[in-house]
Amino acid sequence: MVTIHCEVLAKEKDIYNYQTLVVKDLDNTNFGEHYRMLSVWPNWESRIPEIGEVGYLTYEFARAGIDKYYDKNLGKFIVYNFTNFIFIKFVKEQDNSIKDIIL
Repeated sequence: MVTIHCEVLAKEKDIYNYQTLVVKDLDNTNFGEHYRMLSVWPNWESRIPEIGEVGYLTYEFARAGIDKYYDKNLGKFIVYNFTNFIFIKFVKEQDNSIKDIIL
């Protein structure tokens, strides 16, 4: 798994409730590696970030025909059909300014 500091740029949901997120890696300075497109499963229980949110996103890389996931409804491991980046979790960045401190 990989965790990046990012901003959510776009999101889309298809007719099967799969979501696609596009994020910009705010710390990566390598040309062509600033953006990630990730898949979010329809039954995912973690909060899905909104467009414009900045925070820390954890994802994993799944290789079609090699990596597997556990389907709790079927009670068995299933091989991924497509190679993709898979959304795991997003933690929104907190505003650490001192504007709300009253002395």
